Amino acid sequence: MKVLVTGATGYAGFYAAIALRQAGHQVYGLVRDESKPRARELQRYEVQLVSGDIANPETYRHYLESCDVSIHAMMDFQAPQESDRKLFETLKQVAEAAPRNRLFIYTTGCSIYGKRPERVMDESTPANPDHALAFRMDLERELFDIPIDRCRKVVLRPGFMYGLDAHSSITGMWFEMGERGEAIYRGDRDKGWSWVHISDLARAYVNVAECTAPIDKEVFCIADEQRPKCIEVMRACLKAANYNGDIQFAEPQEDDVTSTWFDQNEFITSQKARSLLGWVPHHTGVIDEIETYYMAWKAARS
Repeated sequence: MKVLVTGATGYAGFYAAIALRQAGHQVYGLVRDESKPRARELQRYEVQLVSGDIANPETYRHYLESCDVSIHAMMDFQAPQESDRKLFETLKQVAEAAPRNRLFIYTTGCSIYGKRPERVMDESTPANPDHALAFRMDLERELFDIPIDRCRKVVLRPGFMYGLDAHSSITGMWFEMGERGEAIYRGDRDKGWSWVHISDLARAYVNVAECTAPIDKEVFCIADEQRPKCIEVMRACLKAANYNGDIQFAEPQEDDVTSTWFDQNEFITSQKARSLLGWVPHHTGVIDEIETYYMAWKAARS
């Protein structure tokens, strides 16, 4: 199959593109700057680069038209709703101009729910309408409601990602704090998040892309079933970085999305993905092998 991956230099997109190529597919990665080291690394893994911008559909329209599977694995922080709606409309246009069977995989995440009374959330749990990222669940519904001829649509909601180079993982931020010798934890001390190893998430994309069942308009939460408190994960990261000092506790900071957007329990279950996709995580959890993840992060920075 031909596969287009947007956000191919991002954490999820990068490893999804590589996993799909290693599964034998012809993969195109949408990147803004082909000269960046991460883009060149994609080429080493046989991913073909497409220079473009998600905000400008003309830069990727041809690939959206010619590919069997398209994976949207990024969020445009400048204009997230506008850019995604442009993508949806462009997909509709190419489906009308060049009819064929297609699959579109849209990525959001466990952080779209916000503060909820449920301890563990699943695909049917509504978002808190006051949450800063609740609009992403609205975009999921908009996507499903758009009539796109012969195009199946699937949403993945990953947990917090970790592992390998920890490109944009919060674990990387905590490793760095440990090395710097200054650890600050902001927000609710009792909150916890669901996590997923980036390789397990990449397999989920492959599972959906290769699924022979006619799955359409389905949402899948993707995470392991470990549900540690954030402070426990932070302490493990700091210890792996040889920091044994005190942690400073502080209030959420307005310009720090980690302590504002994510300042609540974000536990999800992936039972549906297990049942319908046969997806199970191969990694045992973010804390169990934290020294290994620290070494991988450190090696990637050197």
